[in-house]
Amino acid sequence: MKTQFDALTFSTKALSAIVGGTVIRESHAPHKGLVTDSRIAEKNNIFLALCGENADGHNFIGAAAANGATCIIAERITEDVMRKMPHDCAVILVPNTLYALGALGKWHLNSIQPTVIAITGSVGKTTTKQMIHSVMRAAYPTGAMCTDGNYNNEIGLPLTLMQIKADDRIAVLEAGMSFAGELHRLSLLSTPNITVITNIGTSHIENLGSREGIRDAKLEMLDGMKAGGTVILSGDEPLLFEKKDDILARDLTPIYFATQNKESDYLIENVRMTPTDGLFDLKNTKTGQITRDLYIPVTGEHNVGNAAAAFLCGQLMALSEEDIRRGLSAFQNTGYRQKIFDYESITVIEDCYNASPESMEAALRVLSALAEEKKKRSIAVLGDMKELGTYAPRLHKRVGNFAAGCGIDLLFTIGENAADLAEGAVIGGMSEECIVCLPTDTDAAAQILRTYLTDGDTVLFKASRAMALENIVNALISN
Repeated sequence: MKTQFDALTFSTKALSAIVGGTVIRESHAPHKGLVTDSRIAEKNNIFLALCGENADGHNFIGAAAANGATCIIAERITEDVMRKMPHDCAVILVPNTLYALGALGKWHLNSIQPTVIAITGSVGKTTTKQMIHSVMRAAYPTGAMCTDGNYNNEIGLPLTLMQIKADDRIAVLEAGMSFAGELHRLSLLSTPNITVITNIGTSHIENLGSREGIRDAKLEMLDGMKAGGTVILSGDEPLLFEKKDDILARDLTPIYFATQNKESDYLIENVRMTPTDGLFDLKNTKTGQITRDLYIPVTGEHNVGNAAAAFLCGQLMALSEEDIRRGLSAFQNTGYRQKIFDYESITVIEDCYNASPESMEAALRVLSALAEEKKKRSIAVLGDMKELGTYAPRLHKRVGNFAAGCGIDLLFTIGENAADLAEGAVIGGMSEECIVCLPTDTDAAAQILRTYLTDGDTVLFKASRAMALENIVNALISN
């Protein structure tokens, strides 16, 4: 990925100062452009040797130098590799190359100093990020950037920071995590002015032990915030609402939005959803002022909270109401997130990017509403939700039970927890005749689905990313 950082030229001494390293070989060559893959290293590039799950960059230092890199940032290097490298290739040793990457990203952020809006949460991070970015672009068409794709972890976020351009006024950053401590480090790198926490669900409960553990890990995003910053949170989540005083004690201002909790700062009211879009009102509970008929071009009541957070970010940035409305109206979802389209006589909801019990239930609500609008059948194709650990059986049963409660007509299950989804649906009152376990083979699964589908059906595909259910969608519509 080419970044704004790649346009800058550094000396060995300057790079060493940024990453806190030790120069063990100097070079007077200019260093320009950071790479972590030796295969794409070019003349004068900086090669940073990351230790990945599948490969250790230290094994490719020689290849990077041979391809033209003039600076190596590494945790270690052998004398043999040093001897074989070109003499004009500098070497900087650091204790941890992942942290060195973060230091480079933070240096670049500090050199430009945009207002940083960070988004985290168990569900809806990317959608909320896209909505906020859409609002910011309405006011700053060329001065607002955001995290691209899933560049939201300890590797992706520093690379995102390096994309910030000199004229960017606002950086909208998504921060993800799987373990405690990760958001603490990401917050120290990004130093947000505004942080949005969408919700607390059960994603990564395998690693964090409880919803309280997940909540505490999400709140790590406040650790690096600038003093006087603002935190936007869901007031309908008791685990977040009870932390109001703790947030205030950090010299931060909490702003809560909610549909139910009337003690929140803003109340979402009068929600009106169609199969394709929606309207809602937002009431300031302190002043009584109501902003009416906020429009979003996406269905699902869960998206209203995401839009409310985006509206509040716009207000905090002193954007006009006209710009905020225009930004919300221009929102477009990304990837495989709730992509709704018609194929022949069938409506498909392709929502295959990721899944948790909360996002599964939200998607099932959308399915039920769309099918009810058409007065036709609702069909759910549900696969495994990952990273639930010992909680997986009970949480899959919960989702199956919820599907039955939504009145889903046919349930197709796939994956290791298919039986748990089916059992939960039966407990919820769904007939076993309406439940089918699909094989993991893509073509075979699509073929079975075809035998059940009829004109007018609405079909939801939802599972964790690892299940790649979009392959079944593609197989289904390609024949």
